[in-house]
Amino acid sequence: MRTVLKLLAMTLLVLLVMFLAFAVGFGVNVYLVQTAPKTDIPRSFNIYWEAWRVIQNEFYGDVPNRQTLAHGAIRGMLQSLGDPHTVLVEPAPAKAEQATLKGETGDVGLNLDVRNHVLTIVSPIPGSPADKAGLRAGDLILKIDDKEVPFTITAQDAQTQLRGLIGTKIMLTVRRIGEAKLLEIELTREKYPLPTVESKLLPGTTLGYIKITLESAETANEFAKALDALKAQKVTGLVLDLRNNPGGLFPDPVLDIAGQFLKNNDVVLYEKYRDGTEKDYRAGSRRGAVDLPTAVLVNGGTASAAEILAGALKDYKRAPLIGEPTYGKGSVQVIRNLSDGAALHITYATWFTPKRTPLDGKGLEPDIAIPLTDESIKKGVDPQLDRAIEYLKKGA
Repeated sequence: MRTVLKLLAMTLLVLLVMFLAFAVGFGVNVYLVQTAPKTDIPRSFNIYWEAWRVIQNEFYGDVPNRQTLAHGAIRGMLQSLGDPHTVLVEPAPAKAEQATLKGETGDVGLNLDVRNHVLTIVSPIPGSPADKAGLRAGDLILKIDDKEVPFTITAQDAQTQLRGLIGTKIMLTVRRIGEAKLLEIELTREKYPLPTVESKLLPGTTLGYIKITLESAETANEFAKALDALKAQKVTGLVLDLRNNPGGLFPDPVLDIAGQFLKNNDVVLYEKYRDGTEKDYRAGSRRGAVDLPTAVLVNGGTASAAEILAGALKDYKRAPLIGEPTYGKGSVQVIRNLSDGAALHITYATWFTPKRTPLDGKGLEPDIAIPLTDESIKKGVDPQLDRAIEYLKKGA
């Protein structure tokens, strides 16, 4: 009898434990369901899996792996948003991108262009690995490592290929005009200071010239030093050249440089979010060029942070824009890393000038429109710079 009672007791204990486990599990599940972020997944999304099964079962050719198919589907979804800046970045370039943000990426120091479908060196950056190796302006890059450069390549694509972890090597096959034999030049990627500001006194004038090629962490200080040096030479005006400036770091360099020209606490731009709220960014405290007559050069390569600076100077009538319409990059992207190493660049805000002119997709119209033609470039003349000099001398 005791044995039967013991068995019965054990059975009841097991059932009790099972019940408690079930109760706890059920309670946790209810909690997770109630507290989980609500994701609106449309029922029609199951057509994706229908298409997936059709591809797997019926496609005649080789079916790519699941990651490739999934990334293709993501690209299609992003493309439907109609935003060229919201993109998927594959794992390898995403890793390189993160290395760049952490300061772990090196470069070889080449300014590049594509001319007649050929990747061409515009100039090596002084002190860079390319400069030390003897690469010259006009050299044609035919291969990067063992891969021929395709005729469809862009300068941006090439720059991405040339960047990599500091200390790694890359081989360039180069044709130099006037030499029959191809050159094979091995370069080691380095991290080196990249000046972003060029300045000079314009010949035959009392006018200063400052060109900003990119907004980096050091740009504001470089600009301040250049401005101080020109003011020491008693310049009577300034040409600020923002042509072919793709932007860069934001907001500090832009706000600091804007502060050289604007009044204290002037709004430089507004950043607007999807819920309708917005944030204003205001000029920094430096006032080195507040009273210095200024003209700004812009073109289709003036983008992003450079457009913000140009737009602020235009809106406050601090300086006219001379040249051609700007690029129109006025949106802000955030990077979201995915579980397989890829990354999404998602647009989350847009920019407006102090007068609330939208930048994205439109750009800025110059106050004085002056084209720079191929003929002018071949002749070595710069009608946009000439017009800026004329404006500063005559005031119109």
